[in-house]
Amino acid sequence: MPAPIWIQNIMPALLRPSLLLLTSVYHFFMTILEVIFVELNPWLLFDLTKLRYKSFARLWRKNGEEMSIEMPGPLTELLSACEGVVLDIGPGSGEIISRFNATKITAMYGAEPAEDLHKGLIKNAIKHGLEKKYEPLLCGAEPESLIPALHKSGILMIEGRSGLASDGVFDEICCVRVLCGVPHAQETINGLYNLLKPGGRMVICEHTVNPWRTEGRILARLMQFVYTLLGWPFFMGGCELQRHTVDHLRQAGEWEKFDLRYYAPRDVIPFVVGELIKPGRDSAGQDKWKVVS
Repeated sequence: MPAPIWIQNIMPALLRPSLLLLTSVYHFFMTILEVIFVELNPWLLFDLTKLRYKSFARLWRKNGEEMSIEMPGPLTELLSACEGVVLDIGPGSGEIISRFNATKITAMYGAEPAEDLHKGLIKNAIKHGLEKKYEPLLCGAEPESLIPALHKSGILMIEGRSGLASDGVFDEICCVRVLCGVPHAQETINGLYNLLKPGGRMVICEHTVNPWRTEGRILARLMQFVYTLLGWPFFMGGCELQRHTVDHLRQAGEWEKFDLRYYAPRDVIPFVVGELIKPGRDSAGQDKWKVVS
């Protein structure tokens, strides 16, 4: 007797993330073996943060390209429109660099904390015409990590003095599948807002807590909790399935345009994709505050 139609339709969507979780568990234990028997550095096992970074980097090197082929919503169009000075948060090994238009970009900075991914990141930047424009930064998105790295790169230097993050230095900031894993999310997103120039744009493609009260599904929300208990954040480099990213973005500051839409909202891993534009300045240099939801 065949299973009811609703089970046939819903169960694969609910269980699909388990394949990625199992894959990440495999790479974690393979990383442990490599650290002990290949790198001959068993002391690294006592540095759990670095070990998890290495494990996630291994997962991404093996699967990142395949995981980046199909992206939700109009992400390619949004990224191809990026221009000027761009900050790419968590670029991994550069699988989405091909979606940018190199001719529109003046300079691009990639904030990637997993050092093992930098080799691939540089390779992809060269491959897609950004060789002299792309600078990888060994840091995360959180202010205590990102701001010193930007100072070191020289971009926060203004006429011989250290520029403040609140001055705004980037025309575009791209967050693609990264805000789910940043520490203290609200503070981190607030810091990114400050780094954005008046009139600057933030491109968003992030998975979030399931919106089960509106257009989501309560079973998918429940499975987010189950996967979290099974160790998803630990094995997936700090990735959180239950993060209220949309709320954090709204609360980061005033927005002239706030255009985010859900894709696959009834799945365990629903995405929001779109763009946010910071209010610009009028001819008198005053901020023009207008929020469009």
